[in-house]
Amino acid sequence: MSSPEMMGIALGLFCALGIFALKTAVGNYYYLSLPGRGIRKTAVLILMQCAYILLFLLGFELLRRVDFFRVTDSAAFLKNGVLLHLLLCAGLIWWGSRLLVHQDCGHLDRLESRGWLLLTVPCPVCASAIFLVCAFALMLFPDSAAKLRWILPLVFLFFNLLFLGLLALLGRLSGLRPLVLTGRMMILIALYFILILLIAPHFQEAGKLYAAARTAGDENLLSGSALAVPAVAVCALIAGFLAGRFQAKRS
Repeated sequence: MSSPEMMGIALGLFCALGIFALKTAVGNYYYLSLPGRGIRKTAVLILMQCAYILLFLLGFELLRRVDFFRVTDSAAFLKNGVLLHLLLCAGLIWWGSRLLVHQDCGHLDRLESRGWLLLTVPCPVCASAIFLVCAFALMLFPDSAAKLRWILPLVFLFFNLLFLGLLALLGRLSGLRPLVLTGRMMILIALYFILILLIAPHFQEAGKLYAAARTAGDENLLSGSALAVPAVAVCALIAGFLAGRFQAKRS
């Protein structure tokens, strides 16, 4: 495997960690916005972070004993992971919709006040994703297993704290209530997971098209298109944020 391919896979691993760190950070942000004692909230958050670190350590320990990519049931494991992702997406959309529908209520019922658990508590989807990240990391860097055992959970915790701070800043700048911001983030994360499930089966075909285009001498065209997609997405995100701010000021 060439160095660019390894760097691309490594970047993908960090992106996967970042997405699940964002999901957890949204739950943490919602939990911190609920009424309650600060000491108890801090203790719960520390407990959750320790649970994720334990998941990483257990994943590496299991992979030290079993070669995941040579196990015959690995394909079934991945198929079950898709089903778990769909169930998680359905739960996130349902819960996020509930929060947005009841955003004008003065209080939260018991079910809505526990919505952060769906995002923060390590679930089978998170465990399977962490396990796969650990497996690919060991496959790419087999000589750095001892370091990866601690680097990956530290990267996850860094992303988690970073996103938690960004969410707090976004909530302050936008003026959105934590309940509303959490509901929107739940739906966006669910849509992202669904999009990944729809696109992932076509990655191999996209790679073949990219290779064919490179042999045809269209590198510049492809690179321009690759940059145009995230650029348009960022512009749309900024435009939507500014439009929301302008509408809020007018009202």
